[in-house]
Amino acid sequence: MDYLKRAPFGGLFAVTFGVAATFQVSMSLLGLLLALLSPSLFFMNGSPATSPVQAIGTLVFLLVMGLVINAGMSAMGALIWMGVRKALPKSAAISDI
Repeated sequence: MDYLKRAPFGGLFAVTFGVAATFQVSMSLLGLLLALLSPSLFFMNGSPATSPVQAIGTLVFLLVMGLVINAGMSAMGALIWMGVRKALPKSAAISDI
């Protein structure tokens, strides 16, 4: 909890982005297995993928877009936490949060 009290923006961003990106990449690995076994589960422009290559292309697009959204959310979360941290009185125990 001490890290939350003292970490700069970059540190907070790196932690939140790293945790979420790890989850996204692990789910993409599961998606890769599904793309190879059943490519028709993946839709591109309203039509199902007809080959694993098309399904993997869709999966890569989803991963990249997810990481971009993750970066924005991590940045906003770090900024909000830094604001909350400044707004709390110095005597407040942040470790209780």
